[in-house]
Amino acid sequence: MAKQITISDLLKMFLQHIKLIIIITLLGTFLAFLYVTYMVTPMYTTSALILVQNGNSFETDISGGSTSSGGDKVNMNDINSSVMLANTCSKLFTEDPTMKSIISGASVNISVVEDSYFLRITSTSSDPHTAANIANLVANTAPEVFKKYFGDGGKVDTVDVASVPSSPSSPNKGRYIMIGFLVGLVVSLVISFLIEIVDTTIKPGDDLYKQYNIPVFAEIVDFDPEGGAKKK
Repeated sequence: MAKQITISDLLKMFLQHIKLIIIITLLGTFLAFLYVTYMVTPMYTTSALILVQNGNSFETDISGGSTSSGGDKVNMNDINSSVMLANTCSKLFTEDPTMKSIISGASVNISVVEDSYFLRITSTSSDPHTAANIANLVANTAPEVFKKYFGDGGKVDTVDVASVPSSPSSPNKGRYIMIGFLVGLVVSLVISFLIEIVDTTIKPGDDLYKQYNIPVFAEIVDFDPEGGAKKK
């Protein structure tokens, strides 16, 4: 007959193996701490803020950098819209060859700040000084790139320079440690459960009754040579 296991049995089972559960859980937590500390490269993130201001109406070819009748064009209505101008510059600063040479091999994101004229240049690197230098270099090069495409149609000003980050932005050590704790706990519970499942010995109490529906009327005491006694 298959062994029926209730929630109460599971709780008793886990309590019987509480030391094993604690050891494996702590081991999983410790291994996660070692992994995130020594195996994962810390990354540093910083950002600079620039302001794009529109000027006189103009028409320019974004794809080529010179006035022409073809290509993707920005007209007066587009420039008068802060959202359009900011998004256009965000794309432009990413695709321009000069900018590409600066951000090549680095992780840089140029995004519009809440539908405004502000653009945030976010740089991420394994070296904090490199992250700050790249973000500031992109911000300092932005006016030159803007002028190349738009001429005197506006200007770009740096509002906030990128500072050298003092602490890494990733990895999140607390998250890794929590995952290690949960994995260790689950593994320890599974091992405890499997130990009980493969254990076919008859234990004291109603274990015999649960398996074979045979009531237990008495238990035989097993005397050992050293004077102790065990129930059998």
